[in-house]
Amino acid sequence: MKPFSIFSFGFIVLGLLLFEVNWIMEGYTETIVLLGFVSLCAGIVLSFIAIAKQEEGILKFISLISFFIILFLTTWFQPLDFIRITTWLSNIN
Repeated sequence: MKPFSIFSFGFIVLGLLLFEVNWIMEGYTETIVLLGFVSLCAGIVLSFIAIAKQEEGILKFISLISFFIILFLTTWFQPLDFIRITTWLSNIN
């Protein structure tokens, strides 16, 4: 059984869907973007845990690669979103 790989991929997909919902909606919803970013981060952490536990399959690597592709595309097409997210995270106390 490879639960960390499956949960990792699930969180990556959830983060991508939340970013898509924010992009489709009129205006800008901070909570959706923040939840999407947190979901992506949870997915990457679970992917690293799956790699550390040496789970079978390539799903853990697909999650890892898709995380970096999603971050690259987000910074390429919507660079202000990435700046907003990092500003929110630095201001949370």
